[in-house]
Amino acid sequence: MICNKLEACMKHELAGGKSSFCNISCIESSDKRSEVKCEEKRKKYILQNTTKNHVISYKMDDGIIVLDSNVPQGTSKCDYLYVVDTKELTAILIELKGIDVAKAIKQISETLNLFKNFFKNFTHIYGRVIVTSSTPNLKASPDYVNLVNLLKKKYNGNLKIVKQQFVEKDMELDRE
Repeated sequence: MICNKLEACMKHELAGGKSSFCNISCIESSDKRSEVKCEEKRKKYILQNTTKNHVISYKMDDGIIVLDSNVPQGTSKCDYLYVVDTKELTAILIELKGIDVAKAIKQISETLNLFKNFFKNFTHIYGRVIVTSSTPNLKASPDYVNLVNLLKKKYNGNLKIVKQQFVEKDMELDRE
């Protein structure tokens, strides 16, 4: 199942309602907490919400997208989506990956493509890949270059690949 109510759910959550029509299991948190985190197998991403904006943390893999007979074989998706309600709607796509950074890049790219109608409403979209080993030099990889260009030119964002744990302030998302 690929959720087709993501946009309505997001709007409802940001308006302060509890999403009775949403699959609540896909929402990890939806509030103005000072830190929003996701973690998996010793990899962790933490967004420090210094401006106290409303942040929705969606579980993409087995939340928004649940593999079943309706989902095409080989569908790639990232692990988490953070929606940050600022003056300009912001999204952070997060992949917590072991060592296959190339696959992580593909997962973020395909999530952007799969939900392109949803993401057209966002001013900024950022990609974050957290890996267990050192980050490889991917600057020559076409998939890496394409994703960096897409995030930068179309979505006023960037891509960051970090080892083990990444703590990032909301005000520093656009820093390279």
